[in-house]
Amino acid sequence: MMVLFWILVAALALAAAAALFPGAERRDGVRRLRERFARGEISEAEYREQVRNLGAEGRDSPGWVALAVVVLLAVLALGLVLGTEGWGMHGMWGMPGMPMPHMRGWNPTPAPRALPGARVVLVELVDFAFRPGVLRVRAGETVNLRLRNAGRVLHDLYVPALGFRAAVNPGQEVVTSLAAGRPGTYEFYCTLPGHREAGMSGTLVVSP
Repeated sequence: MMVLFWILVAALALAAAAALFPGAERRDGVRRLRERFARGEISEAEYREQVRNLGAEGRDSPGWVALAVVVLLAVLALGLVLGTEGWGMHGMWGMPGMPMPHMRGWNPTPAPRALPGARVVLVELVDFAFRPGVLRVRAGETVNLRLRNAGRVLHDLYVPALGFRAAVNPGQEVVTSLAAGRPGTYEFYCTLPGHREAGMSGTLVVSP
């Protein structure tokens, strides 16, 4: 579908160029009128009137009809692409509930289940940040992260050093357990394309 869309865009550009700029036929007509006027075959008033007529014919020519048809086809193709594949909002980020072509192959593993009785740490995922941006736990402690997606697009929280990842759809929340290992400072971030680069990252501090 994308190939079809860009083919129609190219056709639209060609049709626009043909409609907006005088064609070779009109230029030849003006040149012949100029020659007739120079030879005295027509008066200046006749020359101006016929030149105006050529301009009107150019405006009413089928080129404008073709342009309108190509625009309509391009709009229909765009609508079809949006309806079947979905394009992202905010650049290349997807809209809630819509499939995102740039995320093909992005399939996070299921988040660990919550641990009954464990301390709960609330983390909000927004467009495009974590709140709070610094999480503090004790070494050896298992906490339940209550991940609440307050943004408009899908987000996740990934701690590569701990092999932890949990994804949350917009407007929803997930409670998942995180087991802190050895003391240290670990980065976490959203793995969706472009989100980390937009500033969606934070720090997990594991104290002794």
